[in-house]
Amino acid sequence: MNAKDAVPDQFAFSGDRLDRLRQALRLAEHQARLAQGDGYGRGVQAVAADIEAAVTDLLALLADAVEDDKAEAEEMGEAERTRRAWFPHYQAA
Repeated sequence: MNAKDAVPDQFAFSGDRLDRLRQALRLAEHQARLAQGDGYGRGVQAVAADIEAAVTDLLALLADAVEDDKAEAEEMGEAERTRRAWFPHYQAA
């Protein structure tokens, strides 16, 4: 293993649960990519490539679901209520 491929044994994810899920999936995707070039046999390299592709697809599904939820919130008016909740309430003088 090269020094550039060295990965710590412990990871710290940050953000909300969805951000942490994305980070874990990206980590799995990266590790699968690295495993493809580590001199393993053809079978392991093929499986690592399949894992990388599957995780990439999962990340895309997650991104699509987040966008769909945002669009649904816009349609239902929830997004506008959430945005307004962040603004201070002003009263006309």
